[in-house]
Amino acid sequence: MNEFISRHGVRLYAVLAALVPLLISLHPSIDWEVYLPLAAALLGAGELAQRHEDLKTSRAATED
Repeated sequence: MNEFISRHGVRLYAVLAALVPLLISLHPSIDWEVYLPLAAALLGAGELAQRHEDLKTSRAATED
């Protein structure tokens, strides 16, 4: 499972990020403040995914 997440982390993040507007549209009666922790978690996950991809790129660039 770790290898799957390592290989497809950015794709998984994109799916989760795409679900947020869907959740908001399906439940319009819920206050927007409820979605703030979800948005913060997605921002943090996006930052982690970006750093992981940068690390993979730098390792690939330095391999001979």
